[in-house]
Amino acid sequence: MGFGLMYACLFISLYFEVFMLMAFIETQRSRAARMPVLSAVAPELPTVAIIVPCFNEEKTLAHTIESLQALEYPVEKLEIIIVDDGSKDKTLEVARHYATEGGGVHENATVRTQQSLEPSKDPKTSATPVMEQNSRESRILMHHTPLVKVFHKENGGKHSAMNYALAHTQAALIGCLDADSTVAPDALSHIAPIFGDPRIAAVIQAIHVKKPENSLQYLQEVEYRLSLFNRFTLAALGSTFITPGPFSIFRRAVVREMGGWRHGHSTEDREMALRIQLAGHLIANAPRAQVITSTPRTVRALIRQRVRWTYGFLRNAMDYRHMFANKKFGNLGLIILPSALVSIGIALFFFFRVLYYTLQSIMHLILRTEILGISYHPSFDIFYFNTSILWFVIWASVALVLIAISIGSRIGTGRQRLPKGTPLFVLFYGFLAPIWLGLAVVRAVFKTGVKWR
Repeated sequence: MGFGLMYACLFISLYFEVFMLMAFIETQRSRAARMPVLSAVAPELPTVAIIVPCFNEEKTLAHTIESLQALEYPVEKLEIIIVDDGSKDKTLEVARHYATEGGGVHENATVRTQQSLEPSKDPKTSATPVMEQNSRESRILMHHTPLVKVFHKENGGKHSAMNYALAHTQAALIGCLDADSTVAPDALSHIAPIFGDPRIAAVIQAIHVKKPENSLQYLQEVEYRLSLFNRFTLAALGSTFITPGPFSIFRRAVVREMGGWRHGHSTEDREMALRIQLAGHLIANAPRAQVITSTPRTVRALIRQRVRWTYGFLRNAMDYRHMFANKKFGNLGLIILPSALVSIGIALFFFFRVLYYTLQSIMHLILRTEILGISYHPSFDIFYFNTSILWFVIWASVALVLIAISIGSRIGTGRQRLPKGTPLFVLFYGFLAPIWLGLAVVRAVFKTGVKWR
């Protein structure tokens, strides 16, 4: 029974990997025929508002805002909305500095305090903006920088900050950049023209890890490269089920029509993506739109982050369970969502099976040593190679993962070489991931909830 289940799990894993690779190959073959050529002429570009929701981000906010100010996009069509969600550090002070100078405001410019354009429907979002420049025309003439608005509100969570900003902009497109991330200057120029297709409600980006400083961050860099491959392929299949926080861009009209962002079990990005798919819209991918994000430096911080991500997926999966195995949603409903859910069970099964056999082997070794008094002498035969079907499937799965990582590197960087941390990823990721998966499953079962920080 145990071996039968193990072979079934390996087969499912291998099948999904082959499916994704074949889908990628087919996408590359037919991409030119399916993708329309869109104009990127500046006058035809839509207006865009980028929201920076922040809570205690005094150390990273400045770099985030400066990267947005450096975007290669017509300044008259771009605005930056900073929403301080009740920070207790100097985040608001940092934001005010950019509202004054970064937004082109100086001593002879007009600055005014403005009340909310629309009454808030959430009692936690009762807030007033700090500063907004009065004259867009004078700003454009004086400084070639986008308009920067700063708002302060009592703490209500990221989704409430996003909704507050949504009520204070009329831009055609609206996006978010987490305050621990920065964006490449040409990123928005790669994203905005894609909205020339009216079927598209959102466009996701290519997220890269900020320069790794330790082994754990090198491991995460490899994971993010694999994610580049997955998200590129999923978008081609019309099956994207997450709109990551760093610089995903949406049609404002669609977001407002759907009622704005929701808490989504502390993963509003997953919930929004599923709701977009449920409404029949498409989510595209712009792999050349690069975003650099900070990653956890410690195992504890990484597990905490991933527990929140996995918990959010599991709880949102319950909320949108009617999409699973539903042919109405195509590849997303029939293959991708069920596979994502099953993969959690498979990872936990292999982890506990390996742990069980490892402990069993140790106990047998100790027992034999105590009874016979014989110490263990490992042997190695260079000419021996295990040819069992089990090991063949395992090595095939590893090889396919390495190919996917290599393709992800080519998508994200233009170079197909594997990242430096690939050996760390292969050796240790399979033992780390089940820890946060197991914790998230327990929390999801007991509905304990998770905190952002």
